[in-house]
Amino acid sequence: MQSVVVMYGLDLLILLIAIGGALVATREGRQRRIPRWHLLIPGLASAACTLILLSYPDIRDLADPQMWTIGLVGVAVGAVRGWAMAMDSDHAFAKVRLRHGGDAAWAAWILVVLAAIQGAIETGLRAENPYEETAELFMLIVGGYLFGRSAIGWQRARSGTHVDLHEE
Repeated sequence: MQSVVVMYGLDLLILLIAIGGALVATREGRQRRIPRWHLLIPGLASAACTLILLSYPDIRDLADPQMWTIGLVGVAVGAVRGWAMAMDSDHAFAKVRLRHGGDAAWAAWILVVLAAIQGAIETGLRAENPYEETAELFMLIVGGYLFGRSAIGWQRARSGTHVDLHEE
């Protein structure tokens, strides 16, 4: 009984963290000034979701090289996107405006849907099935994308050319 409560609790936690990351990512796509640290939230939320997902019920899944390889593909694609993003960065006020940042919202909301599907599969069927692994695979790819995009985008916002955004 206790493991069922933990399983439901962790699936709910994954879903809530994914929703939080998606809400922050939605603000990026509106071409408004946002605090620079907001760029990190979708990536950190997706990384937390992925770590929780892989660590329960068997923490040894975190050591699976296939999972890390799949996740790193997503990170690489996200890093390229983070490097290529058009952004204005105000270093004095630590604000950023992305010109086309809607991809983070799309990816983050897809992660929410995948987390809900994965949770429903895991709690509803209670048996190993191929659909659970497929949902985990897609969560790894999308989560990796968000993490790579967030990390490189945040770093670029810290080191890029200064643009005054406080007067807008």
